[in-house]
Amino acid sequence: MDIISLLKDPILIQTEFPITTQKTFFAHAATSPLPRCVSAAIFDYVKSANSIGQWEYLHAEIETETRRFVAKLINADEDEISFVSSTSIGLSMVASGLAWKKGDNVIVADGDFPSNIYPWLNLRSKGVKVNYIPRNKDGVITLEDVCKIIDKDTRLVSLSTVNFVSGFRIDVQSIGEYLQKNKIFFCVDAIQSLGAVPMDTTYVDFLASSAHKWLLGPLGIGILYIKKRNIEKINPILAGWKSVEDCNKYLNYNLKFLGSAKRFEPGALNIMGIFGLHATLKMLLEVKVENIFSRLVRFREILVYSLKAKGYDIIGSDDPRLSSGITSFTSHNRNITKLRGELDSSGFIVSLRDGLDGNKCIRISPHYYNTDDEILHFLSNIPNATL
Repeated sequence: MDIISLLKDPILIQTEFPITTQKTFFAHAATSPLPRCVSAAIFDYVKSANSIGQWEYLHAEIETETRRFVAKLINADEDEISFVSSTSIGLSMVASGLAWKKGDNVIVADGDFPSNIYPWLNLRSKGVKVNYIPRNKDGVITLEDVCKIIDKDTRLVSLSTVNFVSGFRIDVQSIGEYLQKNKIFFCVDAIQSLGAVPMDTTYVDFLASSAHKWLLGPLGIGILYIKKRNIEKINPILAGWKSVEDCNKYLNYNLKFLGSAKRFEPGALNIMGIFGLHATLKMLLEVKVENIFSRLVRFREILVYSLKAKGYDIIGSDDPRLSSGITSFTSHNRNITKLRGELDSSGFIVSLRDGLDGNKCIRISPHYYNTDDEILHFLSNIPNATL
């Protein structure tokens, strides 16, 4: 799909993204509506399963190609990709699969989404300590912040690539390069960036993400990336017949795990989810995430400028080099909860969240198929913050 052709044709946008005929959807940081190509792919699978069954050989090619698409998206190898049901499952597999010793510590960020907190807190029963990078209202995390917390017992740092409230985007490369030099694992929760921000796993050891946000995929399917050199370092916490080398020799009972990330797929996969993920990845790779990112950064610049002019406080950094597809704003003069309700009544789907300072904020997260007219129409429905 050519992004320029799509955006020039309102009918084509409505065809490919049916939600646009009913609502102005600015909540992709929560959960996305399904594009036509995704729902069609899932429906095609269901029709096939209904008529000829769910035999593995019927979807083997789609499964293989989807793995290849994921690898291309994050600059990885196919053997480093495992399919999981959610970000939380992926991160938990890493947290529970590593060999820890009492006294080890993990660094996380106070202000990250709980999916990237609880798997590490769950290690306390093993004597692992969790240290927090202190929270600030803009969700800003720099390499310097990470370095201040690291000590001789730090085994792993786990951060969100993009803060779910402020939209602040960490410098994955600089943080990852530093940690790699110091032999500290780097794990990322990439759910708020995959599909919206280019991703390179050169300096990342582990990555997890669900598909239902910026990837425009269905719920219940996600990815877990484990760098090849680390695959043997993660003990599979779930073992099943599909995770071993002799999976088709049913009575061998030889618990020899696969040498690829497939060892973390113990049984039958969510094939409906994979069909949906395949369709959306094919679309996103054709559109190119670089083009999507450029568009979202421009949307944010328009939103930030206009909302500030109306007297609202923007959460996050003003530096476009550190931004993402998320723009959140608040006000001490306006009832933010009431304003969100008014926007909903006017057909705008946005998110109401607690800001990192505890105050309510409205989070806007458009995607590439949204238009300039929709952004401007949204802003025209935002009253001045000054009473």
